[in-house]
Amino acid sequence: MNSPVFQVLKPGLLSTLQDLGRTGYQRLGVAPCGAMDAYALRLANRLVGNFEGSAGLEITLAGAEFEVLQDCEIALAGADLSAQLDAKPVLCWENCFPKAGQRLVFSDRKRGARAYLSVSGGLVADRVLGSGSTDLRNGWGGVRGRSLRRGDRLCSQNASRQEKGLRRVVRPEALGEYQNPFLLRVLPGPQSDFFSSESMRQLLTGEFRLGANSNRMGYQLEGSHLGVAAREMISDAVPMGAIQILPDRQALLLMADRQTVGGYPKIAIVISADLPKAAQLCPGHRIQFQAVSLEEAHQALALQERRVALELLKRS
Repeated sequence: MNSPVFQVLKPGLLSTLQDLGRTGYQRLGVAPCGAMDAYALRLANRLVGNFEGSAGLEITLAGAEFEVLQDCEIALAGADLSAQLDAKPVLCWENCFPKAGQRLVFSDRKRGARAYLSVSGGLVADRVLGSGSTDLRNGWGGVRGRSLRRGDRLCSQNASRQEKGLRRVVRPEALGEYQNPFLLRVLPGPQSDFFSSESMRQLLTGEFRLGANSNRMGYQLEGSHLGVAAREMISDAVPMGAIQILPDRQALLLMADRQTVGGYPKIAIVISADLPKAAQLCPGHRIQFQAVSLEEAHQALALQERRVALELLKRS
């Protein structure tokens, strides 16, 4: 039975319900959306005993505030946004047990950009095409296809399903890494041959900054202008992590809410294992790119999956 677990007192800069995305429909022009940092959401869900793909709350930067409506079990993962329950700190990467009437507040950002809040039983989201992820552009999923507003009530499918008092914490080796400058590993993009060796050198040796005009669709990368040969191309599929070069030679790193196809050349692709790190960038953060082989990219992803699969440390 669904029951209210949180009431939104302040929505913050941008707070949305997200799961692991709306897969299988990109050929029809439907973006996957989903958690920008899927790694953090998966671990937050594991901390409260949920299926890894259960819907949780993605909180961006700061300013969100909630009233707890019933005793429950929650976990935070991802960015450290100085979460507090009635002025007492709530630690990231472990579970805790709020009581009805308490206030959960996210204030100053300490590290990272996006925090993930999971509730035992999973948060209830409007499901469209098999996913509860919020698609802000199309206005579906999540809470009526929009970001949270003051007065919204968030329900859990079974908030009381918890092992009373059992504390869980993520092993240190599995914690997310959010260090400035952010080093993102890349593979050559499908149109890398459109670019000169000098452009590729600038990408791999230069430093970029995340521009203020960045959002869940894509990141503006401020830095070297990368030249591209004047060649026509047929629009093709756009994966998350693609670094697209626009006609004005500006670089754009495409993220979860990106378009599904595009006609601008892609010089490189951020490897899957580094997308969670990219999700935690804030405007002004510095970015460096490092080329790796396909084998190295596979090894990095396999290591990340092993970290997710590690047993969580438990304590009473």
